[in-house]
Amino acid sequence: MDKYIDSRFERLEKALSSLIDSVAKYHPSVSQAEELKAADTELGKGLEQVQEHQRNHLRIQQLRQTSAALDTQIKDTLTSLAEARRGIVTTRTTTFPREPNYPIAYDKLLSYARRISKTTLPPAATINAATAAGTVPASPEGQTPAAADSQPQSAVTPSARTPSRTQSPAPNGIPSQAPLSEPPTQQTALSMNTSLPEGMSQYLNPLSGQLFFPWPLEDKIRSGALASYQMLVEQGIDPKGYDPVTEEERKRKEEEERKAKEEQEQKEREEREEQIREERERLRVERERQREREQEEWRRASIAGNPPEAPGLPRTNTGAGERRQFQFTNLDDLDDDDDDDE
Repeated sequence: MDKYIDSRFERLEKALSSLIDSVAKYHPSVSQAEELKAADTELGKGLEQVQEHQRNHLRIQQLRQTSAALDTQIKDTLTSLAEARRGIVTTRTTTFPREPNYPIAYDKLLSYARRISKTTLPPAATINAATAAGTVPASPEGQTPAAADSQPQSAVTPSARTPSRTQSPAPNGIPSQAPLSEPPTQQTALSMNTSLPEGMSQYLNPLSGQLFFPWPLEDKIRSGALASYQMLVEQGIDPKGYDPVTEEERKRKEEEERKAKEEQEQKEREEREEQIREERERLRVERERQREREQEEWRRASIAGNPPEAPGLPRTNTGAGERRQFQFTNLDDLDDDDDDDE
């Protein structure tokens, strides 16, 4: 490509130098000018070919890079497949028995669960034992029954006491015992009372005293997802693929379209009513103008002496050749005649 473009440049330089020499000698040659023009055209074509060559060279380099990247990817994929195959081959297979080997068959478990009643309760002895352990009656002195039972036994059973230094001899030789028997009894009562007060037990266990049901209550079931699906099925809607948000958006769009349609119909109705009112008003104005025109014509005709038929009055039967002339009545002459008679 370098030789190709260099030859174009050499031709252009030779043609240019020849033309310059001819111009310098004051003998310009047309053929040399044409040669320069042809050399310039060839040089332009050569430059375009060089540009296309460079573009193809860049494209080839990009394709080589893409090919190398794809080769690397294929090698990595084949390597990972070989490793996966090696791992699959070396993995030990687990053979499961064809028959179920569970200690309890699921059909028996389900049949047993189906026969369980809603009102199934623990045995009465268990309930009574739990009730007796939870509610222990207190003794009048604030001690437990165990402490109360321990007091008579200690009172009946004699025990030899070692005289302490605090005991003072009595005058008759019988040592007087100090009142030291009550503190051990109180300590025994306190050690036997291990149950917490009722109020504190409620704070520690908030679920104490509440009924336990091994199944969900009806209100929980009605507020769950299964109840929602049942409502959709009753309404004839397939729960599969049902989206409440999309359904709400669809209803909102339908409501907007319905309102827009009602507004459009209301607007068209008002426009029609307005056109009807305008048409009626126009007809009324035309009738008024026609009536006024007829009255004006009748008035003019009456003044001229040939009154036409008045609008709205019944026609009178007059002869064809009879002509009636309008005459004014002289009321003053009648008054004068009345005066003469008097």
